[in-house]
Order: sequence, then C-alpha cells, then structure tokens
Amino acid sequence: MDEQRRRSARWREDYLRDGFLVVEGVLDAAELATLGAALERIEQRVAEESLPPRLRQYVTLERDQDHAGSADTDKISNIMELPLFDPVFRDLIINASVLDILEALFGSSEFSFHNYKAICKMPGGAASFRWHRDLPYLPHTSSNLITCMLCIDPMTADNGATVVCPGSHRIADDRIDAGDKDIAEAEVPVERLTVECPAGSAVLFDTNIVHGGGPNRSDRPRRNAIGIWAGPDVHPTTASRYAYEFVMPRSTDPQRQLQVQQTFGTA
Repeated sequence: MDEQRRRSARWREDYLRDGFLVVEGVLDAAELATLGAALERIEQRVAEESLPPRLRQYVTLERDQDHAGSADTDKISNIMELPLFDPVFRDLIINASVLDILEALFGSSEFSFHNYKAICKMPGGAASFRWHRDLPYLPHTSSNLITCMLCIDPMTADNGATVVCPGSHRIADDRIDAGDKDIAEAEVPVERLTVECPAGSAVLFDTNIVHGGGPNRSDRPRRNAIGIWAGPDVHPTTASRYAYEFVMPRSTDPQRQLQVQQTFGTA
C-alpha cells in the first residue's frame, strides 16, 4: 500500500508539473490483442459496408475529417461512441489499472466518465492533427478534465506520435477560446516532446496542454482508445450526451456503486 501511495504521488506530481503523464504497462498483451481484434472487425465491416447505420454514423474516414494537411483517403480516422461497438470497449470504462491512475491524478474517487473514441492513424494515411488544446472541444463547468489515451499500438515518431508542449497547460481558463482548436505554428511553444511509448501505455493529458501530431509514415497502424474523464462536480454545458456518460466507477456513494454494478454486471 505504501508503494502504491508513493507511485500515485509521483504520478500526480509529474502530471501537475508537465501537464501530461506516460504510464507503461497499463494494458497487458491479452487486452491489447482483444482490443486490436475488435478494431479490425470495425475496419472490416466499414470496408464491407455492413455496419448498421446506428453505428456507421460514428465512424469518420480521413476524407471526411477536418485534419490539417491533405487527407482524402478512405482509411478510418475516428470512431466516436466506442463503447457501443463492442463490450470490450465498454469495459475499458471500468478498467482497474486506468482507474488507479485517474484517481491519483484527480486526487479523488468522485470522477466521472465522459466518452471514449478511437483515433486511427493507418498506414498510408495522410492525416495529421493540428496544434490544439482539448478544452475548447469539451465545454464543461470547469477545466478539471483529463484526456486518457490508451495505446493499442506503439507510438513512434514515424507513425505520428503525439507531440506535447510540456508546461503549456499552465494557463487561465479564461484565456482559452475556440481559436485554440487550431493554433498557428508561430504561437506554439518552442519546447516540444514527442511521446514515444510501447503498446499498452496510457498517456494522460491536461485538457489545456498544447499538442498535435503528424501523419503515420510507417507500414503499421497506430491506434489509440481515448477517454475523457471529468473531475468531481464538473459537468458538461452542451446538449450533447454520450453513451455511459456520468458513470462514476470509483465513487464511494452507494447509489453510484449500484449504478456501476447494474450497468456493467459487476459483483
């Protein structure tokens, strides 16, 4: 227990200082194989045009995506509402290893789920992601939100790994506006770090940090499952709601615990 507390304290210290955190070994080989196979099934069904419309509406191809640069291929780029596609994605919401990290970073058990999506940078794709902050995409009553990226494949400089600007999260919320969805190169901090890590890693971001990423120039996919989590008493301010939103997997409230048990069939 003492070791877990020390590890949690290190995670939180690093995250607060830098605005991001990388934790390796969060997903094991069996979990990665299961998640990868589920994503491949989605890819195959999109190619076969056999996904039902209720799910197909959540899949975006490169040619449909608003990326920086030229991207006009039929390769999958984005899958929203990921938990609706397969129970293996739904169960990421209650993955204990992920929840341990989130609880440490929030400093509380009373955080809630917002949504899960998959970002796919496929071989031969042209899409890149412009410099941006996540907060303008996530209107909430507070910026106390965390983006948690789970790496289904390794992230490398060649396959379009995310590049972060450490410390750029230290900015007042009222200085962030819609323009931070697309930050000009000249306005991006000079200090940048390419986040390279093995498959199974979790990369967690403060939603105020400046980040972006180039296209996948390798011959292998680079796929991430990305969850958004809201801290205690943080609530969305738009009309949009997502599957399983507001579930609180670590809450100590008995009714919240009952909600998790009945939603996920846990004992």
